[in-house]
Amino acid sequence: MKKQKQCDCIRIQATTLEIPLKTTVRHASASRKNGESIWVQACKGNLTGYGEGCPRAYVAGDDLTSSLSWVNKIFCSEPCPITNLNKLIRWVEENKCLIDTYPSAWCAVETALLDLFAREQSISIEALLDLPEARRSSRYSAVLGNEKPWKFKGQADLYFVKGMTDFKVKLCGEFAKDQEKLINLEILANDHRAKNVRIRLDANNLWQEDLTEAVAFIRNLKGNFFAVEEPLKAGHAEALSNFSVETGLPVILDESLCTTQDLEKFRDRPGRFIANIKISRVGGLLRAQSLINTLKSMGWDIIIGCHVGETSLLTRCGLVAAAMAGESLIAHEGAFGSYLLDLEPTFPMLTFSREGSLNLQSPYFLKTIRGLECVTPETWGTGLGMKCRMPVQPDDGAPKIATLTMPDDYPIHYRVWGEDKGEDVILILHGGMSHSGWQAPLAESLRNRRDNITVMAADRRGCGLNPNRGDLGTMHQVIDDVVRHVEYLQTCFERVHLAGWCQGAQYASVAATRLDKKADSLVLLTPGFFWNERFRSVISISEHVMMEMISEFDLKPERNRACIIIPMEPADFTLDEAWLDYIDTDDLKTTKITLKSANIMDEIQELSVFAIKANTCPTLAILADQDRIVDNKKTIEVLGHQFSGSSSNTLEFIDTAHAVQFEKPEEVAEYIDRFLNTI
Repeated sequence: MKKQKQCDCIRIQATTLEIPLKTTVRHASASRKNGESIWVQACKGNLTGYGEGCPRAYVAGDDLTSSLSWVNKIFCSEPCPITNLNKLIRWVEENKCLIDTYPSAWCAVETALLDLFAREQSISIEALLDLPEARRSSRYSAVLGNEKPWKFKGQADLYFVKGMTDFKVKLCGEFAKDQEKLINLEILANDHRAKNVRIRLDANNLWQEDLTEAVAFIRNLKGNFFAVEEPLKAGHAEALSNFSVETGLPVILDESLCTTQDLEKFRDRPGRFIANIKISRVGGLLRAQSLINTLKSMGWDIIIGCHVGETSLLTRCGLVAAAMAGESLIAHEGAFGSYLLDLEPTFPMLTFSREGSLNLQSPYFLKTIRGLECVTPETWGTGLGMKCRMPVQPDDGAPKIATLTMPDDYPIHYRVWGEDKGEDVILILHGGMSHSGWQAPLAESLRNRRDNITVMAADRRGCGLNPNRGDLGTMHQVIDDVVRHVEYLQTCFERVHLAGWCQGAQYASVAATRLDKKADSLVLLTPGFFWNERFRSVISISEHVMMEMISEFDLKPERNRACIIIPMEPADFTLDEAWLDYIDTDDLKTTKITLKSANIMDEIQELSVFAIKANTCPTLAILADQDRIVDNKKTIEVLGHQFSGSSSNTLEFIDTAHAVQFEKPEEVAEYIDRFLNTI
């Protein structure tokens, strides 16, 4: 009986999502480089539901930290008491004040529970809420932020190319700049022969309590716009009403409309109003449904809005809200998907297509790291239909962070798993865009197999925890850093083993030839001596494009300024979703390097081939069968003879992608352990 009871319990787990955006999004109230969401999982037996909310202090007063604390305190410490839809509806009714305080956090919890309840009954979330299932489609608005003119025009071009004609334009409050936006938009519309272009403005509470200034600004602004969103301080119903009357334009209510009580402030007031309903801001789908029903009875037009950086889970919920709005829906925001995010913990990623359309009633096609995939309409028949996951923060084993100061006073940071002195130490050098923290899974696995070994991983000059991100210094310095580190360790340990992963294998090979006392062994993990054809092409094209842009625009990048993009993405290393999330959100990875550093990297790769051919250390090399970066065939062709005949050198293959230490750290550790036992 106890076991059955345990299976019947609903367990809530919550975390935060701060997914990097592909571009900075700017408006009058905020500038954003990352999304900010509460992410909730509700589990019952083998069933799982997921939910999301986007706290915004400048919108509803809730913030990410306090929202997560509230969810953990109320719902995560013991089994959730809300076990069915009726209890959920009752909880919403009985806890209005709590939800008013934490609307986005509650939205995440409620959505996870609704998803779970629908999955329990093998029905869609629309069926659970008695909504029409035939409305899983919408047409989305193009949103233009406060960008420099060239970027504004580039984004507008993109929207027009896609056939989108419904625009939301963010105002900055500088008249000349805002007027220029509207003029440029009209010119581009003519260039693209766009018909029936519709524009609304979003002031994001620009003028606060200055009604006179707000009215004068909008009256003087020339352009074919039909409404203005939140021109004044949120919730000032009388002033917003006066603004509408004096300008003759509807006011779109966003932050001013979080609850039904807020709505009552505007009932029967002069002027015209449009509601912008963001599910997270109003406290979930059930409250959104109540608010929408009231709005429809009042004859208001409705926009379904979104928060910058929200994932496809809230996009899917937005389609549910759009079905609630029905014929009252005049615009829909969101579904930016792959235009704004590289990765998210959901599948599929929902992105509008031609003319801003997202139609889940037909097969939905999307490009993924595994190629083109098709999602059939039947997918949406159970719960929200999304496959989600909880982000995993890998256990790094809590290494000690130490520093070795070089002759030029540059501090090299390195991670230590184990003792500072002893019998064996292995120093691992990382790849081009990574850092020492990426070696944590392997370090832990090695320590689990071999108690007397210390594992150290050093951050390269200009990488990870070290200063001047992206600047390798000079070629002499970046190699000498490794040499000095090995020589230091040789004073502390009986045997010192030098290892390198990917590009780190290049540095290890070159440094090994310059040691007075050679390393006791060399371990090469998916060594980057030769890039495969695909990756060589990517590097070549990227460098060519960058140099052409510098020349075309007569740029003069400073010698030590990191401005060259490293042309790599998480899927180059692994297809494991948890590790993809880790790489995507890793603040310590190197994404740009200096022009000088790009030249250093090229030279060290060339030197490493000569160095490894001259190598006399006992060597273990591990190649990955599914490597998307390294040319394994070329590596074996050039170096294979070193691992044949009576040589003690060992060559192993693992069926993983390039990041062997992520996907199969135990297997890699086993090979290293076995190899060390032979020398």
